[in-house]
Amino acid sequence: MCDIIWCKKEVDGKDCDTINYLDPYCFWNWEGTINCAECRTVYYIHMIQGFMFKGPEERPGEEPDTSPLYADRPFEGYANYRDGVEGRTRPYQCKPRSWLTGVADMVKFSIRGRPVRGWRPQPPSAGLAGSFGFNWDIQKLSPEVWEEYQEKMAKGEVKEW
Repeated sequence: MCDIIWCKKEVDGKDCDTINYLDPYCFWNWEGTINCAECRTVYYIHMIQGFMFKGPEERPGEEPDTSPLYADRPFEGYANYRDGVEGRTRPYQCKPRSWLTGVADMVKFSIRGRPVRGWRPQPPSAGLAGSFGFNWDIQKLSPEVWEEYQEKMAKGEVKEW
């Protein structure tokens, strides 16, 4: 369950039409002000047990207590504000680093220290998405991965099955 504030304030002759998403963990039992991510209008809300008890009521001239986690504009081709945009949305503290940057982490080695097949970039001989056969040859990996694997073997960081 996620509550929203759909901002319909008219800005420069056009409706804001921004949906501000309030994650239930921070707003479960909460009273205060929150800003719209697009037009930065401040709204007062009072939530009890995850349900909107009062509000949203516009509070011009006040500073917001917090910002929404995520906001989008469905009538603008789903333009959005992801979490952590300064002054518009707040960062989500529990997300892994790759979600905050929008780029996936490159994992070259498994938890046991052995090379994995699905990392990028793969050499051209790997085919589509690193699709080596069942008995794939570790030495077909890029030279830097092979050297790093040899160093891990020498240090004893590679665990046995």
